[in-house]
Amino acid sequence: MKSSSKTFCILPFVHSHVNTDGEVYPCCVGWTPDKKTSLGKLQDSSIEDLFNSETLKKLRIDLLNGVRRDDFCTACYQREDNGFPSARIGNNRDFTDQEDDIVSTMLPDGTMPEVIKSWDIRYSNLCNLKCRSCGDLYSTTWAAENGNTVEYKAFPEDTDPLEAQYENIEKIYFAGGEPLIMPEHFASLKKLIDLNRASKVKLVYNTNMTKLNYNKHNLLDFWKEFRNVTVGMSIDAIGDRANYIRNGVKWSKIENNLKVFSNFVADNSNVNFYYSPTISLMNVHSLTDMHQFLYNKGYMKTVNDFLFNILIHPDYFSISLLPESIKKEIKEKIDNHVLWLKLHNSNKDIIEQYDNLITYLETSADKTLEKEFYVRTKELDKKRNQDFEKTFPEYSSWWKTLSKGHIANG
Repeated sequence: MKSSSKTFCILPFVHSHVNTDGEVYPCCVGWTPDKKTSLGKLQDSSIEDLFNSETLKKLRIDLLNGVRRDDFCTACYQREDNGFPSARIGNNRDFTDQEDDIVSTMLPDGTMPEVIKSWDIRYSNLCNLKCRSCGDLYSTTWAAENGNTVEYKAFPEDTDPLEAQYENIEKIYFAGGEPLIMPEHFASLKKLIDLNRASKVKLVYNTNMTKLNYNKHNLLDFWKEFRNVTVGMSIDAIGDRANYIRNGVKWSKIENNLKVFSNFVADNSNVNFYYSPTISLMNVHSLTDMHQFLYNKGYMKTVNDFLFNILIHPDYFSISLLPESIKKEIKEKIDNHVLWLKLHNSNKDIIEQYDNLITYLETSADKTLEKEFYVRTKELDKKRNQDFEKTFPEYSSWWKTLSKGHIANG
């Protein structure tokens, strides 16, 4: 099958990603800050025209012929090369039964029928949190903190560039910003329900789990109508650490939603979930503690409901930046955790994720990034009245070393 290829990805054949500023990309993983992988803007072209842009047609042909496209696909390649799951592999799996039929409709020049089966629409940058690894483009609270009152909008209000695609849609990935507080998200769900299309559609989320309702609408009631709902919960830590990394809400609020959601999933077989921590140097030391806490509290069905999202950008938060003494502590914690996992009926995939995490941890980083990490962290701590050293006491010695080095270097 084509999906066994190390380059083939189904997304360019079925998918459109619209970012918060209206730029359209082959997928969200292929987004780059310099916008070099953009196919164009919705303000200038229709979603259908961009779906058959010359750039995307060439990408289809190359991926189908085994050509490695690092300009678009480097993030997936990097994750796969380090043994972690990638969007390429996951989406190929979702469309594996249709793969041959879909590709067979492509013309020799790469043109596809205007049938967009998969969407990733970031309606806006509306978000109630200020995650340390984020910024203005994906968070209004970040923007406000920086004195920017402009809200990014993917497309003008009361318009829907995907109007002609509702009859074709099979999978929608919602992220943000925070999708569960966006009015456009609920409008799309309601439209699919009203069109009797919901039972044919799979929904996938990346959410911070701070809200389960909107304008008196209970989101859980909407989800009952859909073929399948998969909720990826972006939770990086528990307690004070959670609010430090994803600033803006108390852990007690998130934990209460986890209780409600866990009970809902138990009664609705079409809904499943996993935890998707973004693994950075801030949470890698406490990752195993969070994993055990969530399972022991009953907020996970099995110990396998974990899918690592290894942080690639910004690189000054990479786990590879940590000193060897701390890396050694983390490896020991992971080794002990793996024994715990095996006692709790873990599968090989979750064990492999932790094994690969150790391998990735052992990679070396550009040590000049230490200064950028220190300076940026101090700036945000001051703005948010937070304290890295107090929140992460396990890093106290390293932090003091960074502090001395920064002062010595001016």
